[in-house]
Amino acid sequence: MSWSNFIHGDAKAFESIYQQYIDDLFAFGLKFHADRETVLDCIHDLFLDLYDNPRIAKDVEVKYYLFSALRRRILKRKKADVYEPLESLPENVWAIGSHELDLILKENQDINVQKVKQEIDKLPKRQKEVLYLKYYMEFSYEEIASIMNVSVESCRTLSYRAFRVLKSHMGPLEYMSALIYIFLK
Repeated sequence: MSWSNFIHGDAKAFESIYQQYIDDLFAFGLKFHADRETVLDCIHDLFLDLYDNPRIAKDVEVKYYLFSALRRRILKRKKADVYEPLESLPENVWAIGSHELDLILKENQDINVQKVKQEIDKLPKRQKEVLYLKYYMEFSYEEIASIMNVSVESCRTLSYRAFRVLKSHMGPLEYMSALIYIFLK
């Protein structure tokens, strides 16, 4: 289903795009607002505003467009606090999924993963957000910069600083576990 069909009111295209992105949008939205119902309301409002709207851009990167629009919508809805701290990342975001691991090594890995999660949770909210968008959602630095409303260099710097902090707080083995944890999701 095409974006063009979606924005011109094609119900099948609407359903297809909604189903394709709803879970990722919801997980991303929870980073900005802890209330699940509010996040769902914002997602539904976003899709309703886009449905059959002739003013919407015709040539867009759909995932990027939806994430940016949702982020703006949630932040706009939150008047008291411009930027809510990121909640702890969901378990499934950073879980290591290798099935080939030995049972003996698994226990060590579980301990290392816990340490990594604790260290990631200690990172400033903007650094965690960049890591989440870059390595879990697979956005480019340019897309992240636009989503977060900062420069591309700021995104790169936030990412670099996050890795530097992780490296300084962990031993070499733990740091390697952190890299595996981040890059393998």
